[in-house]
Amino acid sequence: MTMPVLLSLLCALIVAASLLGGAAPLAMVLNHTRLQMYLSFSAGTMLGAAFFHMLPEAVRLGDAGTSRWAAVGLLALFFLERFFSFHQHESSSRKSPAPRSLAGGGSSCSDDVHHHAHDHGRDDSDAHVSGHPLSWGTATFGLAIHSLAGGVALASAIAADFGERGWIGGTGWGVFLATILHKPADAMTVVSLMLHSGSPNRSAHLVNLGFALMLPLGAILFFLGINHLPVVGTSSLTAIALAFSAGTFLCIALSDILPELQFHAHDRLKLSLALLAGFLLMVGTSAIELIDSAHAH
Repeated sequence: MTMPVLLSLLCALIVAASLLGGAAPLAMVLNHTRLQMYLSFSAGTMLGAAFFHMLPEAVRLGDAGTSRWAAVGLLALFFLERFFSFHQHESSSRKSPAPRSLAGGGSSCSDDVHHHAHDHGRDDSDAHVSGHPLSWGTATFGLAIHSLAGGVALASAIAADFGERGWIGGTGWGVFLATILHKPADAMTVVSLMLHSGSPNRSAHLVNLGFALMLPLGAILFFLGINHLPVVGTSSLTAIALAFSAGTFLCIALSDILPELQFHAHDRLKLSLALLAGFLLMVGTSAIELIDSAHAH
């Protein structure tokens, strides 16, 4: 299987997961504890992917200085979130404007719509959780940029693996697993905010579809960039893209797990185990690279 075909297949799976995540608020009530455990597990995979796959591979393709691009990626996503406040996952106490169901038959999510609101202690009338028409638009814009970066991360990881092994290895699988596990939460946010603003179900589905397609677009943009570079420049760009993407993964993971230190003490054991499970999953996938290296020697 060629690299474009494999990458297209992986992107299609991530798009499908994103669409399912966006359908969840339309079809069911999401339990707060289970959502936090899912986010902790997802954050663990992103931490592990950054430390065990992306950063080591970036340094191997480039040099020790390449890792500095991780700081650029972390700060870039931090400031994007600061101005658009898009990457927050908490429960809202507000009621949805009206019960909505998937295909007219599911149970509504009116009592516990999960959207982005880490602003603990703020008045519930704040623009982040109100029906202000721009609240979901600004969040969706920020998440779309984040999704583009995710496409670059996946494409650079696959390119690095194919350049070294001619097939997908631990780096590609690690980034893919971390991405597909986290993407439904972002799609859930987009749809939940639209429902709070009073948008119809059809509009929510269409926006979620557009959001899901941002990741393949990011992968396409990455390959359009490297195709215009010489072979030496391609390797350097892949290394920089991996390091930059590792920084964005770290920012995403930390923004999910750091608030738990203060606001989720009641589930500290469950959330800690979920975080470790995700992290250890990435440790396990890194064994693929060790096996490949042993075979190469």
